[in-house]
Amino acid sequence: MVELFKQNTAVETAPLQQETVLFHPGLNRFCILNRTSAFIWNRLSTPASAEQLATDLSASFDEVTTEGAFEDVQQALAEFVALDLVCSVSDSAA
Repeated sequence: MVELFKQNTAVETAPLQQETVLFHPGLNRFCILNRTSAFIWNRLSTPASAEQLATDLSASFDEVTTEGAFEDVQQALAEFVALDLVCSVSDSAA
């Protein structure tokens, strides 16, 4: 089974110049995302796998290889999950 991830719907989002600001009201925590993390966050408005995210990331950023994108996605997802910004969903529930 492929692991899919999606945004935690409780988290609020606001653009800030080249970055994105997230606010988790349940934890009273702000997070500022750089351009790459913001791309991943925005893509997670619908469930996606790490592989799908890496493919989309490398297609959208000329300087990013698929392998490099996959590493970036895995790191971002681990941080997002640890901060309760995204959650894992099964592919049958998506």
